[in-house]
Amino acid sequence: MQSGRVEVAVAPTHVSSLLSRSWAVARRRAGRLSTRALRKVGAYEPLCRFGDFLRPPKYPGVRLTPRRLLNLWLVRYQHSRGHTKLWGHPVVLTIESTNACNLRCPDCFTGSGEVGRAKSMLPLPLYERVLHELGDYLLHVEFYNWGEPLLNKDIYEMIRLAARKRVSTIVSTNFSIPFDAARARKLVSSGLGTLGVSIDGAHQESYEKYRVRGALERVLDNVRLVNEAKRELSSTTPQLFWEFHVFQHNRDEVEQARAMAQDLGMQISVDKGWVAGPEWDPEANFRFSVVPSLERCDYLWLRAVVNNDGGVAPCCGAFYKEDDYGSVADRSFKEVWNNQSFQQARRLYRTRGNASESLRRLICYDCPQTVMWERYEQHRAHGLGKASFAPGYNANDGFNYFFNRRPRRAAGNDDLSVTKGPVKKPKRAAHGWTGTPRAESENRSS
Repeated sequence: MQSGRVEVAVAPTHVSSLLSRSWAVARRRAGRLSTRALRKVGAYEPLCRFGDFLRPPKYPGVRLTPRRLLNLWLVRYQHSRGHTKLWGHPVVLTIESTNACNLRCPDCFTGSGEVGRAKSMLPLPLYERVLHELGDYLLHVEFYNWGEPLLNKDIYEMIRLAARKRVSTIVSTNFSIPFDAARARKLVSSGLGTLGVSIDGAHQESYEKYRVRGALERVLDNVRLVNEAKRELSSTTPQLFWEFHVFQHNRDEVEQARAMAQDLGMQISVDKGWVAGPEWDPEANFRFSVVPSLERCDYLWLRAVVNNDGGVAPCCGAFYKEDDYGSVADRSFKEVWNNQSFQQARRLYRTRGNASESLRRLICYDCPQTVMWERYEQHRAHGLGKASFAPGYNANDGFNYFFNRRPRRAAGNDDLSVTKGPVKKPKRAAHGWTGTPRAESENRSS
């Protein structure tokens, strides 16, 4: 009988797995130790903030070139310092391919019959000029705001041009429009990254309470056409999102909508709808997709909004031409971006006191975010921190600020003062705001 030690044969793959797990455990332990050490010397929080500053947003399909990253860090720095004249370029572009819409959503400016500017399609040459100037700096382009973007016959070419520059792209549509297999192939072939579809119900009866004139079955058929085109073209894009805005009348259909979205290969975004007047769900059983942040408005520093006529608005909430801060129809975007109106609006985040009449007329002057920032600066001046500060408004209040703002117009005069406060309107159904669609898990964390 042979004596000696027993040899145990271990497969190389098992050894690799054991080493990998051991290394992961060691890294976690080292991470905990370094975190404690950094906290002890007061360096942990500053390092986390610096990491957040450098980390680019997660926009699908974007190519993070050195120019884009350097521009992102530059405008983030200027945003953090409250600079009024900007050296950098916006990183997100909201561009209105058309301000016309086929539906009559009651608490939308366009759906309720308000006229902010002449109805038109964004001219392709104007779009190309804007994209040529901004495209190398952009991370993301949103092809929607107050109209139905797919009504513009040039939308496929607009998307293609942005995708060719390796910019992330998104379209949000009601999709209750004439659509066929050929259009579906054009949409998929354009390189569109994300297609959000606003479907606020699982049955026609509830769906059409807000999406007036919409046909649910047509919408679902159009989604199927896109899925079929993706299969034919072996494409993984666009990602499909079911945008479900929850109100009192459709709150019991959320689970059915989840199942329908899964059957259609769509991710679902479930958000509490914004309404004209007091919010419908004060108990907060559902959550808004956005919450106020304790920082300067990012639109004035990082995001651009270009309307169908070339008018440049300070944010996506501004509907009327009177609230534009300039136009790219006859000048470069850079000229508009640093003009008097934009610089005055940014200066509001330094002080709102002793404002002139012209400054008070800017849509940014009474914006809840601007007012909140002024309160927050006063709060900090008393030596108090973030934890003890309440923003004082929510997404529904923000929507109502913009929706209750109307210009006082006279014949032949397009530059008059605005009415701030409730305007008598016909009674309307609850409203859901179409924003950038996000996966439901992200909405829960927002």
